[in-house]
Amino acid sequence: MSALVRYEQARTALAECARIDEASEIRDKAAALAAYARQRDDRDLEVWVREIHLRACVRIGVLSRDLDQAQTVRQADGATVRLPAGGKSKAAALADAGISTSTAQHYEELAGGREEQAQAAGHAAMEAYFAQSRADGAPPTMAGLRGAVRGALQATLGPLPPRSKRPSPPPEQPKVVPIGADWADWTAAVLTVATLPTDFASLAGRSPRALLADLRGEAREALQRLPLWINALENEHDHSA
Repeated sequence: MSALVRYEQARTALAECARIDEASEIRDKAAALAAYARQRDDRDLEVWVREIHLRACVRIGVLSRDLDQAQTVRQADGATVRLPAGGKSKAAALADAGISTSTAQHYEELAGGREEQAQAAGHAAMEAYFAQSRADGAPPTMAGLRGAVRGALQATLGPLPPRSKRPSPPPEQPKVVPIGADWADWTAAVLTVATLPTDFASLAGRSPRALLADLRGEAREALQRLPLWINALENEHDHSA
């Protein structure tokens, strides 16, 4: 019962978040609680805190999207300029919250993009996905939520354009693994992969056919990044020892 109360409190707090840094703080706390729940083998706790983590990501996407809504301001000399709502640039607001622009873009996609019809379809798909996760007693995942939302958008808007693939970094300039601002995302992602079933053929078979190319590309990119993440963690451990 207490877990249900905390779940409802967290959902209410997210709905009331008016700034990205507020939602980001809830996201990070939920990620830490998910790690704790997994260590304690508390599946019920892990289910609801992972849901709160993902809801916080979506809320960040909504707030990030809203920052693009500019207002026109007329200056004393008669000239007009366009300022983001709230008077702060989107880049500055994201930086203040420790959110990279690429992460914000992914979160905006989870929120359904910019069309009202797509947003409604994405929200409905999100709620259905979370309801199914609670019914199954299976912690929701970022990949699962993304697949549910993208599937709903394809059904509503038609085939979506493929996500642009980022070029792999040259060997002499390895990509820097984010440890600070994106720590929560990395922690949640690694925990998810570490606890997935190992029947990969069955897992892949349950993926919507339209998403297979995207999933394959993301998996290959993850394969390149994970050793860098492990090295960064080992170096940090050596420095703190």
